[in-house]
Amino acid sequence: MKYSLVNIFRKYAKDSFFIIFSKVIGVLIGLFTLPIILNNLPIEEYGIFQFILALQIWLLALTGNHITSGSIKGLAKGFDGTFLFAFVNRIKFLVIVGFILLVSSFYFYLIKSTILFYLLIIFSVYLVFGYLFQQNCIQFFIAKKQFKNLATLQITTSVIVSISSALVAFFTHNIIKFVLVQLGMSSFISLVWWLYIVKKNNLYQAYKRKEIDSECLSYGLKLIPVDLFIISVGKISYFIIGSFFGFSNLAVFSAANKLRDKCAAFTRTIFPSLLYADFANKDRKELMKIVSYYLIKIGIFGILLTFLFIIAGWYYIKYFLPEIYRLSSLYFVILALGLPAVGLSTILHTILESHLRYKELSVVQVVHNLIKIVLIIIFGYLWQIIGICIALAISGWVSFGFYYLLTVKKDLVVGNIKSFPLLKKLFNF
Repeated sequence: MKYSLVNIFRKYAKDSFFIIFSKVIGVLIGLFTLPIILNNLPIEEYGIFQFILALQIWLLALTGNHITSGSIKGLAKGFDGTFLFAFVNRIKFLVIVGFILLVSSFYFYLIKSTILFYLLIIFSVYLVFGYLFQQNCIQFFIAKKQFKNLATLQITTSVIVSISSALVAFFTHNIIKFVLVQLGMSSFISLVWWLYIVKKNNLYQAYKRKEIDSECLSYGLKLIPVDLFIISVGKISYFIIGSFFGFSNLAVFSAANKLRDKCAAFTRTIFPSLLYADFANKDRKELMKIVSYYLIKIGIFGILLTFLFIIAGWYYIKYFLPEIYRLSSLYFVILALGLPAVGLSTILHTILESHLRYKELSVVQVVHNLIKIVLIIIFGYLWQIIGICIALAISGWVSFGFYYLLTVKKDLVVGNIKSFPLLKKLFNF
């Protein structure tokens, strides 16, 4: 195991340094500023903010998330016009969704829900003038394996946005000003980087010359229904807790889930960033040999790392977060039990995504998330928020199981699906 991990490190040492360093900085800044934010913003208003964040992520599914991620394949193969092609096609969806969100905000103005009214306006503007610029830049750097630039973008954004928004929370105690600064600064930094990328790499000229891999558009459009379903399931815990247990309880849960996401961020972002371009240029048989050799070793390493995360997270919540957030420690420990599966699933997901295998991705996401919904409803009914945490941890391992079956054991699974006409029609195999 040690020899295998050393081999991985040697191959990706230089690139992984920039990605890991940027993630470490991001996590440390986040851990430093989170107590400041939670101590200075009213717990219920912070819970409303988390609820709106979940709503924004759900709405983004309607805009074709995978149009942007699918552009990596074309960019990695030298079709640089794909950068603007993906941007232009996706921004149309974002404008429509942003407009709908803006119009919807006036309902809350009429019922005198001031916080929701202003937050929805801010988020509607951010969807059009901020979000996509950052995502476009990230995918370009991944495709071109410019990990130094990727790290610089992420560190710059993380440090400036986190510190400035924490200072606003500390001095104003105002959730509206906090969100305005957080999203405003993020949008400005992303726009500057986006313009720099376009100009330096002559991307507009490449777009005019039709150096485009248009497959990313059809790929992204085909995955909108699946993506909408996945995100609905992914954020159902926020919607349930916010609606049935109140925004204060949602704030406590979100603090634990935020820490869990910071731990998962290492594998969720590092593996795709490092491996996507390489995976896109290898055939399936070669990839299966690599995965079969390293998967168990990476899984064992993930379990050991999770144990360290649990200890560190428990002490962090106990000694740094406000007393009212103390229950987050129990939620975090339960949620963290699913962390080893995150890294394993991410590697297998990257294999499927790098080859634009939307059929396999659809099967994994639909079946896994149907099971996840059932687990959340049953466990949530039995044990409330603790039950939801247990369901989320279990569902992580269920996800890995399905990814494994549809990558390593794909031929066996597809053969079984084709023997059932209903399943064959449903998943279009």
